[in-house]
Amino acid sequence: MDDFQEYLDDALKKVSFSSWEKTKDNTNYDIYEEIREQVVKAREEAHLTQKELAKLSGLTQSNISNIESGSNRPTIATLKKIADALGKRLVVDLTD
Repeated sequence: MDDFQEYLDDALKKVSFSSWEKTKDNTNYDIYEEIREQVVKAREEAHLTQKELAKLSGLTQSNISNIESGSNRPTIATLKKIADALGKRLVVDLTD
């Protein structure tokens, strides 16, 4: 059993907890990147082009493109239009 304990002790010395520590800090995430990824994913899952989503949402194709590229920070109202056009519900949730 001593050999096994030595193995475990040695293995644990090599484990890095730095990535876990970073996830505890909720201030270091980019909410707009998360929004961008979700808009792109939802549009692609709906098999829509940017132009089609723009028409359904009442937005311009360039607005959809700018949101998806990260060069535009959408308002809640804009996100609601996109969600409605995709048949989804926009949820804003404050979590740990």
